[in-house]
Amino acid sequence: MKYIVLDDEPIIRQGVIHKIRQTGLPLLFAGEADDGVSGLELVRSAKPDIVLTDIQMPEMNGLEFIRIAKTLYPRMEYIILSGFDDFEYAKKAIGYGVSHYLLKPVEDEELYESLNGLIERLQAESHRDKMVLKLQQQAETGQEAARSQTLTRLLNEEETNIADPLLDELSVGCVSFSSVVLQVEPVKLPHYSFAEDEEELIWFSLKNIVTEGFKAVGIAGLLVHSSLNRCEFVYVLGLKAGQDRSIVLSAAETVAYGVRKYLKINAVVGIGPFADKLDRIQEIYREAKQSARNAVLHGGNRVSHWTAQPPYKANRQSIIGIEDSKLLAEWLDRQDADQIIRWTKRRLGAIAQDPNSAFVQIEWFCVDLYLLFNKYLIANAVDAEWTIGELDDMLRWLQQITRLGEIEERMIGLASNVIGRLARSGDLSGKEVMEVVRAYIDHHFAEPLSLQSIGERFSIHPNYFSKRFKEKYGESFIEYLTSLRMKMAAKLLSDTDLKIHQIGERVGIEDAAYFGSVFRKCYGDTPKQYRERFHST
Repeated sequence: MKYIVLDDEPIIRQGVIHKIRQTGLPLLFAGEADDGVSGLELVRSAKPDIVLTDIQMPEMNGLEFIRIAKTLYPRMEYIILSGFDDFEYAKKAIGYGVSHYLLKPVEDEELYESLNGLIERLQAESHRDKMVLKLQQQAETGQEAARSQTLTRLLNEEETNIADPLLDELSVGCVSFSSVVLQVEPVKLPHYSFAEDEEELIWFSLKNIVTEGFKAVGIAGLLVHSSLNRCEFVYVLGLKAGQDRSIVLSAAETVAYGVRKYLKINAVVGIGPFADKLDRIQEIYREAKQSARNAVLHGGNRVSHWTAQPPYKANRQSIIGIEDSKLLAEWLDRQDADQIIRWTKRRLGAIAQDPNSAFVQIEWFCVDLYLLFNKYLIANAVDAEWTIGELDDMLRWLQQITRLGEIEERMIGLASNVIGRLARSGDLSGKEVMEVVRAYIDHHFAEPLSLQSIGERFSIHPNYFSKRFKEKYGESFIEYLTSLRMKMAAKLLSDTDLKIHQIGERVGIEDAAYFGSVFRKCYGDTPKQYRERFHST
């Protein structure tokens, strides 16, 4: 908390400042002035929490200063320091809400008690304000979540008749309607300036970028954060008479750029067709979503808009044909990972390079290849789900892709897992490998472990392993690994004189700030506080 001192006598000002410093109270000196006029200027620039002021000063006395300052900053607290033991002064001061009227020369104990009382009051008010704000945010978040669920059901045709004042307002005030779908990559926290527990802050920032991007060019609309896919945002928009449709593309490009620049998150954007009635919103949304998917296929981090002619002819049977299946089976028999990887890259590249292709064809290819691997593994008595995971996981993952290269990496990883598992098919069952992996984590927790590295080492699917690990041990892989690391860190803090950053490195966390944050979350103290507390007992 900050304080300022007003008095026309420099010696008294310096004496008061010295006394306050001697109290040891958590107060920061923010400035001094010799009259009320200068004091008001100082208040505006320094914005102190507490003002200590004399009454008799040139230009403007202390009581007049308080009267004006109260109108500007109602929450600021005041202590009057006066050489006049005058009831009228005290009465007027009380009328302005001043609760502390101290006579000069000020006693140390009296000054301490007055300041300490104000600090406690300000802290209590601050705590109350934070709690009120938190409750308001929770209420707003709850209302927004409920509204997003309702609108998500509407967009996905699960409901067709809902009452929403913003939709009604859009319908009445606009003559042309469309939607823009923005899909962002899943964010792993901590992320740049966002801490581990700030996911909602990322979504809040992203929503601001989207809404401001469209409103800045006068495009009316409402934003829906999908309740089915947390990485999807839909801006349902309307254009008024005279507005050119080209401004939608310009605004969408500004939004995509802002998300990448300010949040460092990759995004693809799809614009749907325009309609003269809002009751076609479900159809518009479907086309916008398909446009976003096509943006992934033909170059990530871009905006794709709907075209009147579909870019492809759906031919579900042509993705992996009979001859392809035979060829893949032969390579699997020979455990020829190189051939399978080259074939996978070639087929994905062919789909991506065809200007008439669409993202749905990539989805078909991934699903067909998964099913082929699954069928082969089952036929060869191998735990298929342990090796390639569940199909639902793949489908959800495909809906969150923002970069084509991720698909190639995932499918090559899948093929490598299959070959690796076939090569060691006689080693362990899925259940047995869980114990082996846990023992491996126990001995290698200080190394840079991840679900991906575990999957590659043991030829198991990371997502499926993650699910089963939590089911078996009651905590996630990350929670288990973090617990091991923090227990060792606590032991090193108590038993050695190693520097804190060295301890972080020894338990596998090189970022000292992140190590401190994780340790405090686990033990309630910073590493330094934990060490001091341990050695003081």
